[in-house]
Order: sequence, then structure tokens, then C-alpha cells
Amino acid sequence: MASNEEKDHPGGNPGQGGGHGGGPDKPVSLFVNEKPVTVEDKKQTGLSIKQAAIAQHVPIQLDFVLSIERGGGKTELIGDDQKITVHDGDRFLAIPNDDNS
Repeated sequence: MASNEEKDHPGGNPGQGGGHGGGPDKPVSLFVNEKPVTVEDKKQTGLSIKQAAIAQHVPIQLDFVLSIERGGGKTELIGDDQKITVHDGDRFLAIPNDDNS
């Protein structure tokens, strides 16, 4: 299954050079609720970002609603199974889900 994804990867980033065959190993530093969080790969999901934050002692829960700050006061909701590419310095906000129904 993963062979198709791996096939796309090696030639995709000519500017990075140095790594050969190691795949997506470069950690990415981001912020969740103003706390630093490091993830192992730029390809994430909303759930994986929350799991990484919790593992790194950010006081949130898996059922929190996650959003990314897009600048200019704008945010975008990130679903648990939504795939996202993260970059160093990305800022996320995780808040309790108010839907008590």
C-alpha cells in the first residue's frame, strides 16, 4: 500500500538534497495553544497533531476542536481525519468542543 506514496517522495524535493532513502524524517516545530510541539513529519492529520501535543504535555484532550491560524485573524478548522501539511512555526488552537447534545 505505502509503495505508491514512497514512489512519489524521492524526486519530490530536489532542493533538500542530503538525505538519501530516509524518507520524511525531518521534525517540524509548531505550536498548539502557544506551547511548542514537535512532530516527526510534515504530513499530519488533526488527530496526530493533538496526539503529539498531548504526548508533549500540552493540556488538551483528543476530543478538542483543532484549528490552524492562517494569519490576519483567520483560522481554519482541522478535522481529526483531515490530512494537512505542517510547516515550522505553524500555530494551532485546540479548544473544548461545546457541543453537549
